Amino acid sequence: MGNMMKIKQLQLQNYGRFENLTVDFAPTENRVSNVTVIVGNNGAGKSQILQALATGLSWFVNGIRNEMSGFEIDNKLIKNNTDEANIIINFDFDANNFINQAGLLEITRWNTNKVRDGKNGKFPSYTKELNKVIKSFRNKNSHISDLSLPLIVFYPVERSIIGNSQADILSSQFNRFDAYHACVDSAGIDFYDFFKWFRQQEDIENEIKANVILTESEYIERLNTLIAEKNEIENIYNSMKDENSFYSKLVNTELGSSLNNLMEKLERLTEINQEKIDYLNSVKHISTRESIAVETLLRVKKSIEEFTGFRNPRIRRQGTPTMIVEKDGEELDVNQLSQGEKSLLALVGDIARRLAILNPSLDDPLHGEGVVMIDEVDLHLHPKWQHDLIDKLVKTFPKVQFILTTHSPLIVSDRQDILVYSLDNGELQQMPNVYGEDANTLLNDIFDVPARTPEIDKAFNDIRRAISHKELESAESQIN
Repeated sequence: MGNMMKIKQLQLQNYGRFENLTVDFAPTENRVSNVTVIVGNNGAGKSQILQALATGLSWFVNGIRNEMSGFEIDNKLIKNNTDEANIIINFDFDANNFINQAGLLEITRWNTNKVRDGKNGKFPSYTKELNKVIKSFRNKNSHISDLSLPLIVFYPVERSIIGNSQADILSSQFNRFDAYHACVDSAGIDFYDFFKWFRQQEDIENEIKANVILTESEYIERLNTLIAEKNEIENIYNSMKDENSFYSKLVNTELGSSLNNLMEKLERLTEINQEKIDYLNSVKHISTRESIAVETLLRVKKSIEEFTGFRNPRIRRQGTPTMIVEKDGEELDVNQLSQGEKSLLALVGDIARRLAILNPSLDDPLHGEGVVMIDEVDLHLHPKWQHDLIDKLVKTFPKVQFILTTHSPLIVSDRQDILVYSLDNGELQQMPNVYGEDANTLLNDIFDVPARTPEIDKAFNDIRRAISHKELESAESQIN
């Protein structure tokens, strides 16, 4: 099956500060990646574009989840001096996608609009194609219990507030549609569900280990029994080894053979236990819900490690259970990390969690499809982490369409094939390829930031002018 769903285009009419805006998203004819990045000054409207997408997508999410309506456009987002706002989203459904079997075109669109109280609207409202999409997904999901569903999630800037990294509440098995919980809420997103889910997956893993792997006490008990047998045989062997009778030689031979067998048992006991541990840590056995849980947890842990450099993320259960990681050889509670470290860990973990819940039948659930929108993706991140962030997102979640906003020049120079827009005064301009450009050039050309502060820049120009006019004393004075 081809792409499940990609957002092809967004049109905004009288929405926020936009009178009429059209945004085409990657992948496009000249951009093969799934990444679109929008840059612009504060107040340019970057967040409003993502909010509009989230509002439009809420009708799809709520529809396939429980046949409920989506979010209304906030009256405050109707452009000043106009009576109606309109959001139109065009979707690209692959020609081989089962959705098209419901009679849809490859390009499908729907809209949501809002009219001020007491006013007449002029924009047509069309939801027929949306209803077909929802019906097709629900029908297919009724017949295929492990049907892969597309991820839809919007991370606003409020995601930076992680109220709790504890995992002290036990929950029942997660429902497939729990992956859509608070996924397009512009008011903020809570990462608490990620920590609860992580603990649950670890509980499943620990239960399997308890049933398969010897506990430390069991292992020591068996080991001590074998060692006692070995010592007893060695004592008999040592007491008789100097006797020359045929009987003693026969006994010595048997004792030696028994001793060798015991040593082999000792080695095999250790090997068998390690093999069971390796079996659980392998990614080759996906036959039951439990093994899938172990597999998924391993992949989520690996993604966190690759993004952050932290090792062995896990739940510590003494006292109030909480997530801990190893940083530079030191064990730390997640709450001891910086805001940027916590935000990135939770963001990556939450994307992975939602994909895992929505794609139970995939060999690698992180290869599930969907749309992820992140406002200010560079939020709280050190430049070292910004530098290859998009590259890691694409490699970890290769089939997800990312729509991002940023203030960082390091983000937009990360990959060669991303689609970059500059937003200024309500107008959107596609930027040329800036892959590999230095930060100063990007700040100047893309973010319209001068290389120096205006005062320093003027001082340099005055010095140059004095030198060019051979006013050397003046130039020297200004340099000093």
